[in-house]
Amino acid sequence: MRIVVCILIVIWGTSTGHAQVTMDEVKKYFTEQSHLVKQARDAKDYKKAEELDYAMIETVLSYPEEIRKKIESIKGALYYNIACYRSLMNKKEKAVEAFAKAVENGWTNYIHSSKDTDLNNIRTEKKFIALMEKIRIESDYKNILKQAGGYTNKVDSLLPKFTYLAPNDRNLVRIREYFNLDSIAGSGNEICKIKNLLHWAHNVVRHDGRSMNPQLKNAIDLVKVCQKENRGINCRMIAVMLNECYLAMGFKSRYITCLPKKYIDDCHVINVVYSNTLDKWIWIDPTFNVYVTDEKGTMLGISEVRERLISGAPLRINEDSNWNNKKKETKEHYLDYYMTKNLYRMECVLHSGYNTETQIEGKTSPITIMLYPSSAPEITDQQTGVTDNAEYFWQSPEN
Repeated sequence: MRIVVCILIVIWGTSTGHAQVTMDEVKKYFTEQSHLVKQARDAKDYKKAEELDYAMIETVLSYPEEIRKKIESIKGALYYNIACYRSLMNKKEKAVEAFAKAVENGWTNYIHSSKDTDLNNIRTEKKFIALMEKIRIESDYKNILKQAGGYTNKVDSLLPKFTYLAPNDRNLVRIREYFNLDSIAGSGNEICKIKNLLHWAHNVVRHDGRSMNPQLKNAIDLVKVCQKENRGINCRMIAVMLNECYLAMGFKSRYITCLPKKYIDDCHVINVVYSNTLDKWIWIDPTFNVYVTDEKGTMLGISEVRERLISGAPLRINEDSNWNNKKKETKEHYLDYYMTKNLYRMECVLHSGYNTETQIEGKTSPITIMLYPSSAPEITDQQTGVTDNAEYFWQSPEN
């Protein structure tokens, strides 16, 4: 049995100004309530679990608008849970009714819904089938990737070359010495060093997807602000931090914004590092401490992972992948759902360097290049910074 349970709500802020309710109290309430739900579920007391989830929905609705806007997205998951409980109790009509409310409140996880055995009792219900088809159109991400097609790889001499800051740059030298990166990378081979830097970055700061970006966005200042304020940073900032560390150690690297076809308040940023040993870019994700391999254990890059997701070829993620050392990451969630959603298009800066994301008066914004699949309607020949040439986008930095 697998039911989605909303046990962690990541909220930033301190006070709502309404009856002295703080964000910490909001988080505490939902965490405690979710533990009670789990206890009821484990005891197969689905009626009790349903009552507890309804209580959470009512609580969401009772909060002032300031709080409600930040947490109302959990209503979809709560209604989904209720649909599961009702299905398990064979209350088919009521279960479909709850599933409809889940979809109405933002539930779009087609893959999870299609595999969840809790819903087996309502799979032949006409309304349920119609609702599944509705969310399939927008969230069957593997099918969306298949429909997107490949790339044309037309040669375009006007496309600028990707460049990388040299490790002897004084700022990168300072980063290397400040963090003692030589010790962190170790004395092993190239792949071992790349992995060691990944694990270090994952552990030196924690991920907080809703955190406000600090003003200074270089590796040293990002770590300093996290330590000083006891806070986390989002996936983009973690990837920026690790990118500068890789460059400081002489690795050619980039941070890649991985985007869905339709952006709805979520994307993911990871790193790619060029391995001279493997003669290709390899996937490195410091947020989840993830690298991806094939069935033989060979590390893969973004383009290879994307192709394998479409074709159904085997993929693996490392056993020690996790979120903030609290929650183990699975291949089924991370690749089959989350990253399949976010591999429709990719974007990165043209020059991989130091302090790229910091906005300073008088500083020009970095040039970015976006890779679209060839069948995407957004592609036009005149659109600067956009290409459907995957060979160009993933060009070797040694060329």
